[in-house]
Amino acid sequence: MSDQQPPQRPIGWWLKEADARLDAAFDRSLTGRGVDRRAWQVLATLARSTATRGEVVAGLAAFDDAAAVDGVLDDLRERGWVTNSSDGALRLTPEGSHEQQALAALVAEVRQTVAAALPEEDYGTLVRLLARLVDALPATSD
Repeated sequence: MSDQQPPQRPIGWWLKEADARLDAAFDRSLTGRGVDRRAWQVLATLARSTATRGEVVAGLAAFDDAAAVDGVLDDLRERGWVTNSSDGALRLTPEGSHEQQALAALVAEVRQTVAAALPEEDYGTLVRLLARLVDALPATSD
């Protein structure tokens, strides 16, 4: 499809297809390390700062329901990558921090692919347009 031709499909199709392809790209990149995009998001969240289970679940609510995020947290704890501190906060273990750093390089490769497809000015325009679309529609009930 050239930039001059109008898209032949409705916006909903493009949004779902873009989301599916982004998920697939992250999954292909991360699968060799035995994790998926959601596990990456949890690790990246905890790499920024400690958080309660509820804060992690709330931060990822747009991507998955609480049960799915809880399952990821349980898996990461079983792997020894996440631990609970005495104050109830979750934090990365040294092994979890090492894994998060290794995964960050893989995630950066996917992000570079996206950046190559969307030059900086186009990326900014796309994000602003999507934000306007989201603002114009009622929030979901969940």
